[in-house]
Amino acid sequence: MKPLYWQDGKIPKLQKGAAVYLFWKIRYFDRNEKKFKDRNLGLDTAQLEPATKAAIELLVETRTRHSDRTILKFRSLFQEVDSNTLHAEVERTGSINGVPLENYHEDENGEEISLDEIGVILTGNPNARFIRSGYEQHDIEYMNSESIPVPVDTVSLSIEDIGILGYFCRDLKELSDSAFMKDGPGSIHAGGSLPEGQMEIKTAVSDDEIRSFVTIFRRLYMQKEPANFLKAVDVFCKAINGHPLAAWVKGLAESYEQSLSKPPYCPMSKAVRECQFSKKRLIDVFLYTQYAHQPDERRQRQYRECLTELEENEPLLFWLFLSEIWGASLKIGNGGKVMNWWFRQYCETHQVTADVLDSIRLRNPGLGELEKVEAKRQRVFQEKSQQLAGKLWEQHGCPSGGPILFLHEAEKQLRELLG
Repeated sequence: MKPLYWQDGKIPKLQKGAAVYLFWKIRYFDRNEKKFKDRNLGLDTAQLEPATKAAIELLVETRTRHSDRTILKFRSLFQEVDSNTLHAEVERTGSINGVPLENYHEDENGEEISLDEIGVILTGNPNARFIRSGYEQHDIEYMNSESIPVPVDTVSLSIEDIGILGYFCRDLKELSDSAFMKDGPGSIHAGGSLPEGQMEIKTAVSDDEIRSFVTIFRRLYMQKEPANFLKAVDVFCKAINGHPLAAWVKGLAESYEQSLSKPPYCPMSKAVRECQFSKKRLIDVFLYTQYAHQPDERRQRQYRECLTELEENEPLLFWLFLSEIWGASLKIGNGGKVMNWWFRQYCETHQVTADVLDSIRLRNPGLGELEKVEAKRQRVFQEKSQQLAGKLWEQHGCPSGGPILFLHEAEKQLRELLG
């Protein structure tokens, strides 16, 4: 029997008004056997009372992060099911909806258990720590470091250093607030109605929102920018040199740089795994050919070389670029949150203010408040159509059904008059 799965961990959209079958695969730890096992849970929302059905379907359909633990409120509604039941539900409904939850484990009784507690059970050592997948050396060293106060009042920053951290924190907030940062790089698709061999990229953000994000990202990424991520890291680490938090931020920055030197990876294409270009080259060729600059001959050649390695698959190359700038921004954001927190403490303690220009959007709160031309045109057209429909309704003796009976005719007349 084939295993059940959902593509890329994405949760399919629910059909409006339809009952939904939810599948939740939980990794649990049996204390008695001291082994990890899988527990398959199922829930047919058609069996729920209306309010609960609506709430849980709303949660699953709008849930965007696998780390969102709200689903645990409904854990008791899920029942253990075998693979035959799951496949029967697939046949009955046409699909099932996955409910993945990161960093959640249960014991044999269905009670949540932490990885640290599992580590103690496995080793018998009360001080044992269970290291999650994805932790790097700097994470482990910081986790095992001594908890000591972070120096603030004993530190003295130069005016130049204050400016660097000030501009970095300003741009970090813009980056964090951007639509692209919140919604991510989208997805890449093949098959379906697409011609064989072709792919299509879909995103939740618009082209304008991507361009806005790239503009901010570039300021934190480019080496020549006066307050980029790595320069801010240098200032921060020198300021609290010797503290475990400085070592962690420095380790994160080194991981960020090392990651950029590696090739991008995408399991959807064999060609990607064989790419010779690095993530940095990928990011740079898009910055220098599509966004920040008009391309010179060298950058245009480099773009073509990347495209050739992907067998001229331009949507895939673009999706890889979006994925890599989003991934790099996550590292910048993780380190940046720590530096921003410390810099705020420093400014409050020393009663100083960074001499930086505020973000243009903060100085102009009216940006985006005016109605767009096309939206205004559509709104006024509908208003005039409704007014005309009312007149036509009166002209025809006010028949039952109201002016809406003449709305189509009103719209038609307006379009003909306007050409």
